[in-house]
Amino acid sequence: MTLQQIFIINLKKKRKERGISQMILSRMCDTTSNYIGQIEMGRRIPSFEKIEKIAAALKIPSHELFACETAEKQKEQKPNTKDHLQKMPANVKKEIIARLTASMKKDIDTSLNPQSY
Repeated sequence: MTLQQIFIINLKKKRKERGISQMILSRMCDTTSNYIGQIEMGRRIPSFEKIEKIAAALKIPSHELFACETAEKQKEQKPNTKDHLQKMPANVKKEIIARLTASMKKDIDTSLNPQSY
């Protein structure tokens, strides 16, 4: 993967994590949304000055836009729900199942007999 590809992936990821549109980011960086879009499509390469403005707008150090996370590292950051369930004590699993079952039963009963509640 090239440095530009890493930059693009990180830019999109950080922007979306913060819920910032290309248009809002462009306003924060004194540029156009078209320019931000072209960067994210790999058609333009921003100057160091623009990279610093983008990072400041995203409230991150500029070097984070160039950090390469391997697939293994990303996997570690996103634990698998199944793994958590396997490690969960049996009594906790039973309690969760009992509460979910009771809640579902109540919801079903309420929808079938709305007058009784």
